[in-house]
Amino acid sequence: MGRPKTTVQGTPQGSGGDRGHEATFRAVCAGCEGFFAFLDAVAVGLAVVDEAGRFVWVNEALCRILGLPRDRLFGEAFIRFVADTSAEQVMALHQANLDGQGGIPAEWVVLREDGGRVPVHVSPGRLVGPDGSRYGVICASDLRPQEGSQESLKRRAFQQGIVSEIGLFALSSGDMPGLFRKTIRLMASVLDVEMAEFIRFLPPDGAMRLEVGVGRSDADGSLYPPPEPGGMAAYVRSAKAPVVIKDYLREERFVPDPFFLAAGMRSGIGMVIHGRDGPYGVMGIHTREPRSFSGDDIHFLQSLANVLSEAVARTGAEAALAASNHLGGLILEAVGEGIFGIDLMGRITFVNPATTQLTGYAQEALVGADPHALWHHSKPDGKPFPRGKSPILKVLEDGRRRHVREDWFWRADGRIFPVDYVVTPLLADGRISGAVVAFRDITERKKAEKALTYQAYHDELTGLYNRAFFIERLERAMRGAKSGGGGRFSVMFLDLDDFKFVNDSLGHTVGDRLLRGIAMRLWNTLDPGDVIARLGGDEFAVLVQGQGEATRGLETAGRIHEELKKPSRIDEFEFFVSASVGIVDDVSAYEGVDEVLRDADTAMFQAKSRGKGKSEVFDRAMHDRASERLHLETGLRRAVEHGELYLAYQPIFRLADRTTVSFEALARWRHPVRGLLSPAVFIPVAEASGLILALGDWVLRECCKRMRLWLDEHPGAADMSIAANISAKQLMQGDLVARVARILDETGLDPRHLKLEVTESVLMENAELAVDILGRLRDLGIRLAVDDFGTGYSSLSYLRRFPVDALKIDRSFVSNMDVNPEKFEIVRAIVQLGRALNLDVCAEGVETEAELAGLVSLGCGLGQGYLYARPLPADEARAFIPPPGEECDPLGEEACTKFS
Repeated sequence: MGRPKTTVQGTPQGSGGDRGHEATFRAVCAGCEGFFAFLDAVAVGLAVVDEAGRFVWVNEALCRILGLPRDRLFGEAFIRFVADTSAEQVMALHQANLDGQGGIPAEWVVLREDGGRVPVHVSPGRLVGPDGSRYGVICASDLRPQEGSQESLKRRAFQQGIVSEIGLFALSSGDMPGLFRKTIRLMASVLDVEMAEFIRFLPPDGAMRLEVGVGRSDADGSLYPPPEPGGMAAYVRSAKAPVVIKDYLREERFVPDPFFLAAGMRSGIGMVIHGRDGPYGVMGIHTREPRSFSGDDIHFLQSLANVLSEAVARTGAEAALAASNHLGGLILEAVGEGIFGIDLMGRITFVNPATTQLTGYAQEALVGADPHALWHHSKPDGKPFPRGKSPILKVLEDGRRRHVREDWFWRADGRIFPVDYVVTPLLADGRISGAVVAFRDITERKKAEKALTYQAYHDELTGLYNRAFFIERLERAMRGAKSGGGGRFSVMFLDLDDFKFVNDSLGHTVGDRLLRGIAMRLWNTLDPGDVIARLGGDEFAVLVQGQGEATRGLETAGRIHEELKKPSRIDEFEFFVSASVGIVDDVSAYEGVDEVLRDADTAMFQAKSRGKGKSEVFDRAMHDRASERLHLETGLRRAVEHGELYLAYQPIFRLADRTTVSFEALARWRHPVRGLLSPAVFIPVAEASGLILALGDWVLRECCKRMRLWLDEHPGAADMSIAANISAKQLMQGDLVARVARILDETGLDPRHLKLEVTESVLMENAELAVDILGRLRDLGIRLAVDDFGTGYSSLSYLRRFPVDALKIDRSFVSNMDVNPEKFEIVRAIVQLGRALNLDVCAEGVETEAELAGLVSLGCGLGQGYLYARPLPADEARAFIPPPGEECDPLGEEACTKFS
């Protein structure tokens, strides 16, 4: 699927494949083929554009980011691939960069050919040729979370390191036989194959010679006649892409070489090495067992072939190295990130202008100096940073490339600044000769993370701590109490009486103002060391440090009641607000935080039943409610078997045109005695009892069966999906992935029609485990979503690590966002965060036209709520499936199922 070409005044429409611009640039940088090979081997996207904004050169990494081959990019206007900014603005920024005025933003979102959005970090620069021609340089780092298992990521990183090593060897040595030997042997070892070789074509008749072979019976230097038409060598020589042989015994494209059949080879890959005047030779790998090579393996081989082809095409190693150094100097001056080199003694050998700008040292003061002594000598608190622990200097010892995502450098004026840097070893004849360090100032990123951390631990309305922080502090206090060093403490659960009446009668704006005032009054009643948090709505929790006194909780509750007897005034209104308080005064017998909050909540309801403004301390006589829970638990165990549970379906719609794209399934219990029960009644019982595992399996199975039925009955459902919520207990189960795979197999549902949803708080409570399990679920082909986003406490770094596809904005932010500027800005921030991370965004609880209009204005794609439809029985929900042919792509959008 293509995208319309972009035409800007003064910028010709891209032609895709126009090599004239590349030829012009190559003429300016004549003889630099070796350096181009090195640039193709690095993992960062690089491009050179002319004054009109057209690509004149790109490396392989940028081709992968944009999803187009190099031939399709030459001559294209780069503004085609810039999202969220008008073409005129982009060209103005490009011109400012050429004029040396900067102005290009540090982070962009680029548009792929397939319509995808990729966040990138951009370091711009400029080049000036000997003839005065000017070029812009773009260095783009892909900010998308890496996909794949930890094993595949490690393998991919290792393969990239091998390509970089071969590229550096090609640049630093004129030993072509040694280059081929090193490449073929590393290739065989890394891919774990039994045979590998490079065979060269000899002029004038194209006879062949085995330059280097691994696992072959014939010796290096063996000669063979020219390749026969229809044979394997001739086929590989004429191919324009790697030739993958799944099974030599079943190959029909060419006649397999009898040599490989006699050696028992079954699978392999062959590819051509190009020289200056045409094919130079072919290299290949072969295995005795049938094997399916991964895309990473094929890309690894193609990258090696590219490096070898560039090395072969060079005419004279000395001239190429000199040209490389010339162009390297131009590139170093153009790139906006700091880059410096060090020798084996750790002394600086070269710096680019960005290094002097970022550190404040003059260039003449840096060359020959010790960078550790200049800007890496101390930690932020001033404590010395030992040389032996410096990641930069360790690279000189072990030759391992290192990426340090957060560290600190010191400027010449004594100020410290945070940096992200990569250290790459330089090799000569297989030995370490130095290293290159590329770093960037991440001050703005740190500020953003700090703001996000504050938001993660604080309630956005009142400024008090939020639920996540309170639970963390309560867990810490309970651990201290069990270890004997934490002292006594109480937990209070506080709910304002009849506060709903304020919102219903005077509106949420007045209600929010009143809540903010009450929150500050509550905070002022507490002693130093006590912790208060808003849990949501008009509910608060307090952790009261007991200091060995059993009555501290009641004393604090008494002060709260006295404080609330004073009126609160909002504009012309005067309010008298009271609160019901439940207290757990002794937590020594409790095992978990949930139990403490549960019993404090029980005591609060007991206090509320006695009237307004009362307090109640939990005791064992309050176990009537626990008894009711036991009855619910017993009934829930048989509810699935007796068909008492069912799912209702609430449509999720595209905000722009109100077209249904998916459904959210809501669990309901038709109790034989108590009638219809909401999830709020039985889901906590299921969580506490462990029944959530069986219930989760049932919901997942029902969702998959319903989706399969809709797909069979209604053509309009072909692009839709449905999802099931994963609870904390399910996430902790080691066999979760196997359970999901088994249910998909039983119901015959393609994994792409299923999405699993996990709340933000659950993810962060089990962050490391979640990364692993979600990655394995993603490997099945299932899409993943984060529910209730904004109410948890995930950091930006963790959010980027989670292999998720979508964010759901919690309904507390969506409600009344049209009249609450703070909520509006939070929703804006979440939408922008989703866009930057290439995630879909869905708003929950859309209930008014004004809220919908606000979401549309912010670019939010999806929503759900009573404005569009309530939860419906399956037969009625079916009517919301769009007719066949109506565009609907919820697989890339938001389709969610949960117990709520």
